[in-house]
Amino acid sequence: MHKFDFYVFGIVLIFIVVFAINFANDIEKLGILNNLKDLKVKARRPLTDREEQMYTALTTALPECVVLAQVSFQALLTTNRRADRNRFDRKFADFVICSKQLTPIAIIELDDSTHDNKQDKDADRDAMLQNAGYQTIRYRKIPTTEQLRDEIEQALTTLTNS
Repeated sequence: MHKFDFYVFGIVLIFIVVFAINFANDIEKLGILNNLKDLKVKARRPLTDREEQMYTALTTALPECVVLAQVSFQALLTTNRRADRNRFDRKFADFVICSKQLTPIAIIELDDSTHDNKQDKDADRDAMLQNAGYQTIRYRKIPTTEQLRDEIEQALTTLTNS
């Protein structure tokens, strides 16, 4: 083997090794080779402190209802059009208030300061849910028991009259 060929072979070998290492790192980052048991995940609480306070307020005010938290829009909406599904498939409702028969009565959204610049997006979400027959009630603060009961009662009246 000539000296030049040896250098070319060495450079190509280095290139292949570097490429293989980068490829292996990319595969690991993407989780392609990982078994589910090997995923690097950790537990977290399903609700924030504020959402937990709201959940407690809802269950206290509405003992005759079922309160569901963090409900996927895919559990609430359906469509035959993939483009439409892509607009809601990764969205979640903070809370869904249901009858004991699990008929949805209202969608509850708990807004905070992060929603100040998202009013258009919130309006789009509300319109999408309304288009499917759901009523969305938004709160910035944890409401009183009386306020919750009154507004859910109104939502139920609206639902039964439509």
